[in-house]
Amino acid sequence: MFEAFVLVCMIGNSNICHTLKDLEGPYETKQECIVRTYEMAADLPDYMPMFQALKYKCFEDKESDKMRINYGNKDTQRHNEGSHDRWRSETTH
Repeated sequence: MFEAFVLVCMIGNSNICHTLKDLEGPYETKQECIVRTYEMAADLPDYMPMFQALKYKCFEDKESDKMRINYGNKDTQRHNEGSHDRWRSETTH
């Protein structure tokens, strides 16, 4: 089973970030978890309009207490250009 997490940062200020944990999971497959992270990102403007989704992680249930999402690196800066096409997973498996 996999749990979904999404890193969101304030638009224009990558120093203000939050990690969102999905409330609907866990999911049986990693692919289902990834699909859910994209749904969370699509819903983000309705709930947190000043934030943008930057990264996602899908952890197996037993690993979720080890969750770490790094931000502020070159890959994150590049993503600030826009679409979710450039998301990258930081999954452990």
